[in-house]
Amino acid sequence: MTLIEDRFISYEDLLKLREETDDKVELIDNVVYMTPAPTPIHQKICFKVAKILDGYAADKNCQMLQGVNVRLYDEEQRKIGDVIPDISVFCQYKDLNVTFIDDTPAIIVEIVSPSTVYADNIKKADLYKRAGVKEYWIIDPKSKVITVWSEIAHSYLFEGLSIELEYLFT
Repeated sequence: MTLIEDRFISYEDLLKLREETDDKVELIDNVVYMTPAPTPIHQKICFKVAKILDGYAADKNCQMLQGVNVRLYDEEQRKIGDVIPDISVFCQYKDLNVTFIDDTPAIIVEIVSPSTVYADNIKKADLYKRAGVKEYWIIDPKSKVITVWSEIAHSYLFEGLSIELEYLFT
């Protein structure tokens, strides 16, 4: 992930920058980041996960979307990010005839590459938490690991065991 500039840019400038490159361009805390086009393995994993999530989302009256522009805000409704997650699941947003989605996804999935490991694990994890994303999945094709950041930790071994993170850290 390449850092472009540490300055505020308008939404129109962001769109213009996106038109001028084949790279993915995102804005996190007023800093522009660019990443190269995804690899074939990245896209294959993204497709498989999207198929699985789409069925679950539909059952919950939610929508799974791939590669859409999402505008994120903090608790005080200050814009903190303009990102293009690999996969987003929205449970309240219904209008798809827009340039960007102005709502917080319930779930965001990012598939990391060598150039995005830091941004996906640190910068975006922090951004998504501040924006109120309930679950953030990071899929690492190289290590074949999925990390799920959530407000509640659920055990896979002990049925019914869950720990609310707020309880631990307050």
